[in-house]
Amino acid sequence: MFDYIIVGAGAAGCVLANRLSANPANRVLLLEAGGPDTRQDVRIPAAFTKLFKSEQDWNYTAAADPASGTPAQFWPRGKMLGGSSSMNAMMYVRGHRSDYDGWREHGNPGWGYDDVLPYFRRSEQYAGGASEFRGADGPLHVGGLRSPNPLTNGGREEGGQRGRARKKE
Repeated sequence: MFDYIIVGAGAAGCVLANRLSANPANRVLLLEAGGPDTRQDVRIPAAFTKLFKSEQDWNYTAAADPASGTPAQFWPRGKMLGGSSSMNAMMYVRGHRSDYDGWREHGNPGWGYDDVLPYFRRSEQYAGGASEFRGADGPLHVGGLRSPNPLTNGGREEGGQRGRARKKE
């Protein structure tokens, strides 16, 4: 008998299971259809495409959208501990403020950016320390680009010249 059953040991499922099981009174079952994330290609960011269409991938194809002319597209999704977070070249992307605010505006109270930001901060252990946007005590280790491509830096500089404020993160 379990108090909580979590289906999927991706990043969110693992964080949720960790939080719930921190209370010794809770009995938590975490289910994952895939295996461990021990394959070497999981640990090498540049090798993430080697995981595509492998035993560690659900191998989904998103349907074509005739209205926009978008063809069917391969949609890699991780089938292992860590889920898709284990096959994403070690990238961490939250989503844009307007995405969350749009959810709130469409009738989902509590899902605006300012509503979810405290949860993001609580989940993160940002390498640069805590800030208005980043947490420092969570279980998810997050950091900035270690070896940015020169084109990335050029794009950032160009944005600054066009009046886009650059945040130190």
